[in-house]
Amino acid sequence: MDSVALPLVSQLSNILQNPIFPAHLQSAVQAVRQSQDRKQKRASKDGGSEEDGDSQLFLRIEASLVHKETSSAQGSRLTLGHIDLRSGKAVPLPLTPVSTPDSRISTEYATTTIDSNKCRDNEDAQSYPNKRRKTISALRPAKATTIHPDRSVDCEYESLSSAAAADSSGSKPSVRQVHSDTRFPQRKNPRQEYSLPVLEPTSADKLIAGIWRQLHSPVKLSRLPSIIQSNTDIRTGVSLEVFREVNTLCLKYYNQSQSSRALEMIVQAYWVECFEARVAVIRLEKPQLSITDARMMALKEACMVLDWKEKDLRNRMAIWRGYKEIKDTGGWACLIFASTGIYRFCKYRTEFGEGLFTRLRHLRSSFEVAADTLHPGWRDLLQVIRQDNSIAYHGHPHEWVTMSEEVAVPLPSTYAHLNLPQGFHYQFIDVCVLDHAVFGNHDPRHVPELDPDLCLVCKARQSDEIDKNQCLCFPALFGGVRHPVPVQVFRTSTGKNNGVIARCNFERGTVIGEFTGLITNGIEGVDVMLGGSRGRTYQIYQGQMGNFTRFINHSCRPNSQFQRFYWRGMERIIVVSRGIMAGTEITVDYSDNYWRQLSKKCLCGESCCRFAGREG
Repeated sequence: MDSVALPLVSQLSNILQNPIFPAHLQSAVQAVRQSQDRKQKRASKDGGSEEDGDSQLFLRIEASLVHKETSSAQGSRLTLGHIDLRSGKAVPLPLTPVSTPDSRISTEYATTTIDSNKCRDNEDAQSYPNKRRKTISALRPAKATTIHPDRSVDCEYESLSSAAAADSSGSKPSVRQVHSDTRFPQRKNPRQEYSLPVLEPTSADKLIAGIWRQLHSPVKLSRLPSIIQSNTDIRTGVSLEVFREVNTLCLKYYNQSQSSRALEMIVQAYWVECFEARVAVIRLEKPQLSITDARMMALKEACMVLDWKEKDLRNRMAIWRGYKEIKDTGGWACLIFASTGIYRFCKYRTEFGEGLFTRLRHLRSSFEVAADTLHPGWRDLLQVIRQDNSIAYHGHPHEWVTMSEEVAVPLPSTYAHLNLPQGFHYQFIDVCVLDHAVFGNHDPRHVPELDPDLCLVCKARQSDEIDKNQCLCFPALFGGVRHPVPVQVFRTSTGKNNGVIARCNFERGTVIGEFTGLITNGIEGVDVMLGGSRGRTYQIYQGQMGNFTRFINHSCRPNSQFQRFYWRGMERIIVVSRGIMAGTEITVDYSDNYWRQLSKKCLCGESCCRFAGREG
């Protein structure tokens, strides 16, 4: 079979809504052919008769009756038919089974049997006959409206942890492999028949959320605003060049307006400090005056210069005092990167109090880490009040581990207990790095059977150019404008050392980030992510390089999951949200296969924890 685009195979893929089935079938056929070639070579060397290298293969389609999607098969299997992979035509029943050189591979890849028991390890089933089989990342879409998951795909990837890796290294590996699922969580839960009551975010929640959004936005703050003029005559017709120039001009004035607004709040918060200091001086000079009289005198002195009425100044002072209180508890970064909603928040003061101030004190160091690493020039704005604050945090935003109400610490210092000979070194990268010593110049993530311009999920065009891309599956990561991910590495309070915390809400079905690292193979004894399919496996190792996904902890009730997504014909492993609230730790399920090879105790703390009873 030269191509998987056989009419019946394509129809079967469309009926079952399993777009990656042709690619898996192609890999299985290639594996069988390679096995045949190896046996022919051995037979020719031994002087035996050569087998027919172009033997005929059939795709046998079976089915089983089940009560639920996740339940095991009931009764005998039903053979639906066979497809001749050479001619692409259906073969009428009955058909004499055709033996293949590697029946194990052809059975797992070339059938559509819905049998969950087939995916299990026989040895494990004998050791734990009554063990409950928990499906990892088992978010099941509703039957009536969404795609039905194909258990044959799950069988394939669950078996990769042993069989596929053994094919690449020649022996059963001892690696701890993180499981990656194949089903995307939907944007909304279709099983929810009625809307549950949801608490609306408070004004304080909106204020803090606005600060984090501004911190992770591409805004550029500058201390010296000036008149910006275009170098192109924008009065002419809106050609592409003129339109780009207008967009550039709009961006420059937006950044300038944000800078001006930040400078205004800095001066106004500082004005309150100067006003209180002036009142104290007046009382020292004229001790006979009461505190109220001293304040009135200071107000009159300010109104003479501002040319405002006393009532107008008092109204503004209430807002400015709010700026100062937020600055005192959350720091200058908290005030400068507050969104426009801070004006109304300080005007009505509905939630000012110790509750808000406690939250801001907890986040003060985290605000400064994000501000210093993402906007290193923001402290220059403080020179308007003659305050020279040097930058406190350098480098990548995830090179610092934030702590509640404490100063953030460098990432390597949190691994001092490991006593590594060279210390802890980690390089943050945005894209995976290929291990040329293992794969040469060939990237094993590339799937030649896939159309690099077509998305397998939405069937839309994929392009790295934003104006040409039509695939909107994960625009925050592929084919769209990318901003810094609103997450931070933080010190957990449950003994898990570091973790990843969400600083903004991640809606259900949205991407959090891509699992990046070194693309290699054959590594044993360390945590890796196993990707690819049988006959085309690879490992993503994050020991010395990667991104924040390395620090995402396991949970038996996770709020995100690993997924496979094909972008431009290349397999990518991404982390997809199941619905994460800001301030919540991001977790995934490492899979049962990962924990079977470890003897340590799970620290997720969930009531459904599968590995809490172990002795660490």
